[in-house]
Amino acid sequence: MTLDLAELIRKNPQLLLFILLALGYLLGRIQLSGLRIGSAVGILVAGTVFGHFGFKLFPGTGDIGFLFFLYAVAFQAGPAFFNVVLAEGSKYMALAFVATIVAFLLTYGFATAFQFEPGLSAGLLGGSLTSPPGLTTVIDALSRDAVPLPATFTKKAIIANVNVSYAISYLAATFLVIFFTRMLPNLFRFDLVAEASQAAKEKRVNEVERNAALAQQATTPTIRGYVIENPDVVGKTLSDVEATMHCVVQFYKREGKRLPVEPGISLALGDRLSVIAPLEQQEQLHDLLGSEVVDPDLLSVKLDTYDIIVTKPDADGQTLSALGLTQQEGYSITKVSRAGIELTVSPDLRLAKGDVMTVSGAESALKRLVQQLGIVEGNVNETDVLTFAAGVIAGFIIGQINFSLGGIPIGLGTAGGLLLVGILLGYLRSIHPTFGRMPLATLWVFRELGLLLFLAQVGVNAGSGIVEAMQAAGPIILLCSLAVATMPIVVAYFYGTSVLKMNRALLLGALTGAVTCTPAMTALSSDARSSIPAIGYAGTYAFAHIFTTIACNIMLRLI
Repeated sequence: MTLDLAELIRKNPQLLLFILLALGYLLGRIQLSGLRIGSAVGILVAGTVFGHFGFKLFPGTGDIGFLFFLYAVAFQAGPAFFNVVLAEGSKYMALAFVATIVAFLLTYGFATAFQFEPGLSAGLLGGSLTSPPGLTTVIDALSRDAVPLPATFTKKAIIANVNVSYAISYLAATFLVIFFTRMLPNLFRFDLVAEASQAAKEKRVNEVERNAALAQQATTPTIRGYVIENPDVVGKTLSDVEATMHCVVQFYKREGKRLPVEPGISLALGDRLSVIAPLEQQEQLHDLLGSEVVDPDLLSVKLDTYDIIVTKPDADGQTLSALGLTQQEGYSITKVSRAGIELTVSPDLRLAKGDVMTVSGAESALKRLVQQLGIVEGNVNETDVLTFAAGVIAGFIIGQINFSLGGIPIGLGTAGGLLLVGILLGYLRSIHPTFGRMPLATLWVFRELGLLLFLAQVGVNAGSGIVEAMQAAGPIILLCSLAVATMPIVVAYFYGTSVLKMNRALLLGALTGAVTCTPAMTALSSDARSSIPAIGYAGTYAFAHIFTTIACNIMLRLI
């Protein structure tokens, strides 16, 4: 029996999908200048190749993926989105708006000058800004017959133009934005590391002291029991031990009887106590106190790890230091993330509503911390599918609502509706945590898998006409994308430095968010040896998705 692999894949689109996912991740591991190109680029390339040879996916694969992706992005950005609007939102909104407007005007100019066929300009704009919502709003509008079609072009031909133009410009823009943003410090002669350090001081994010002052909190705590054998500690109090060794005394026993832990208790030979501390501290405690003992009365403490979502108004806008969270209280803060971006843990890190704090330690201490900060995602395996499905339905329906302006139907479209509902539900979840449970692992799967499904469909669709397109408009689209991807960054950079007076490390991160290029932000954070660019990225990212969605919708109607 001879196995025809090509025919097997052709008859089983589900097999093709998993082949593309595997190839996407495999190609995404390729490193250029020490940076991975990423699975999104990998699957787009793989899909284009398979599409060129006539392979097809199930109809609707990309649509389902996009619903997952956009809702997850919007839901996760919801709390931070409204906090940014109320705080420094005007700056980040302005940067995203300026970048989108510049890209829109350049695209319109190129489309007019080169007489682009319908659909090419919208794909160019969305791809150059690496925006999946920009593409899907165009496809959605065409599918719903919400856009008048030229008499000489069919809907199928225009959609093909959109897909091909998007694929070419997306690939070009991803690499170009990474390279260009990393070159900006050299072009404009500033020290990115120094700028990040300055921003850390201004933002009260003390990254330099992270490994020194907070080493204990970056390690999962353990509990051990000791018997006092060292005469040098006799007479010292429990509070002296805690202050000296940066630990927490959990239980205390004298003459076989467990006593309440009081800071003023003086140690005596033969006393026993259990201590919660990182492993490094435990080794020192052994030398300081005495031999380790296994005593069920002392060690009956449950250690756990919680993902705590900041929802309490009293914690919003406060630093870890001001909240007393840098003190050893039987727990350690291992990670804080905002809108999916990990921030540097330091005493001066200022929390925002919707931040997710990963904390390990004694269960009793973690429960007190939850009461102080917000809610805990206790069951990481449980997702509120009802709220998720209802949100997608609501966003889809809202996206179908149109009103007429000069005889032209205007509406949010599916992408705009999902963004609106997702952001709103994400924000409501942060202030009313009784519904909408969406663990971080679920959000990651929805966002990552959804994007890959969407880009797999785009690549396969674009691949069927990629050769003809490259021979015709391909070189022009490629050259135009170089300008559309970089000029918004340049203009927004000068706007950010001269008008907004922003720190340049924070600004560069915001610029990568304004063009929704996550790999570029990762590269900048590496170059800056700081999480400061990630803070700027999180500020503009949600705004950029909204503005690009609107801009692509308008571009489709103009050209």
